[in-house]
Amino acid sequence: MRSGLFGAGLAIAAAISAAGVAAAGTLENAKALIDRGNAPAAYKILKPEERARAGEPGFDYVLGVAAMDSGKPAEAVAAFERVLAVNPDHLQARAELGRAYIALNEPEAARRELAAVEAQESVPPGVKETIARYVDALDTGLSGGGTTLKSHLEITAGYDSNVNNSTSDSRILIPAFSGLGFATLSSGATGQEDGFAEVAGRMSLTHGLGLDRSLFADVNASYRGNWEEDQFNQAIAGFNIGATQRTPDWGSFSLSAQGQSYWVDGQPYRYTVGGLGQWNYRSDGETDYGVYLQYAHLSYPSSQAQNADRYTAGVTLGQSFGGAREPYAYAGIYGGYEKTTDSNFDHLTNGFLGGRLGAEITLMPRLRGYANAAVEVADYKDPDPLFLTERHTVRTDATLGVRYALNDAFTLGAKVSYTNSDSNIVLYEYDRVVAGLSLGVDF
Repeated sequence: MRSGLFGAGLAIAAAISAAGVAAAGTLENAKALIDRGNAPAAYKILKPEERARAGEPGFDYVLGVAAMDSGKPAEAVAAFERVLAVNPDHLQARAELGRAYIALNEPEAARRELAAVEAQESVPPGVKETIARYVDALDTGLSGGGTTLKSHLEITAGYDSNVNNSTSDSRILIPAFSGLGFATLSSGATGQEDGFAEVAGRMSLTHGLGLDRSLFADVNASYRGNWEEDQFNQAIAGFNIGATQRTPDWGSFSLSAQGQSYWVDGQPYRYTVGGLGQWNYRSDGETDYGVYLQYAHLSYPSSQAQNADRYTAGVTLGQSFGGAREPYAYAGIYGGYEKTTDSNFDHLTNGFLGGRLGAEITLMPRLRGYANAAVEVADYKDPDPLFLTERHTVRTDATLGVRYALNDAFTLGAKVSYTNSDSNIVLYEYDRVVAGLSLGVDF
């Protein structure tokens, strides 16, 4: 917004000048330098005389223009305010003051000055229209950008080598019952492959409360049906509702409430409620920094022994590299603790540590490619009562995909992902490959 409004201020000042609103004063040499685009030289001529001549409207106006065009908006504000203290009807000084406030990222003050110019009957109609457009733009910015609603719908079809995230071993030895020999798992407890179709949607609402504050609400839902193994069909619905505070120098801070419901085979499997706090900052070098804290309470209607509180903290880093292919790379690390609410089931309590990295790049016009990978290590507190050892699991995920923009609304996608769960308890060891084609639409 800052750079666009800065350009707007230039346009306003130029329009008023073109309309013939005369500049006061007779500082011909300095004005000639400014007209030739050499404002720094004009500033050097005028600055030494400021103490002696401050308060002269003609001098202060030209000094203000020279300071503004030399990248010194704070000094320009002081000079233009001196002009207006003597001559409140100096419209070009008021317009230039509005431009200086824009450069200082003070849109409220900028809007006040430009609106005052717009209200004057002596301003030519064309100039009045130009100023009105930028006053409207400032009004929109001051209201936080108004209210926006964005929606996305995506349909996917594909193949899943392990729809139930289960081991491929059909016979396992359970130490607690080792005397009975190997146990044979049912087909539902071993990995099953199948084709699937999925529909997923998301709606995001943002409402500005002010220049640097906004409310947001995201709701999402998805349903995934398997061709044959329909007992593993899944549905998810969730929300994220909160507020964001942006600052000029320290990035943005947001706080939100979250919730999710997860069903399997038409029955509720898990409910999640909690909150998320985030800090995000983008540097002038287009580096993205982020820190987040998250709390979630997990409840399992049909297995309350699994109910738990989960605490997560993480940091993220991203970098845009520019250029025709617009490459972007990111990485993050996180860790936390998941504690069962019933201490009798502390074998499900675990600490976890994970990391992720990825990148995306433009492969050709409208075609974007991406790849990412993640690893999470989880160590459990007490020995498993059946396997008589503390569970240790390492999960690895990797994804490779492309997106092709058919137009501004429709996108075709293709991706393949791989998951490996490596555990010292065979029941939690599995591999999974998922491949799919998708069609997405934004509206």
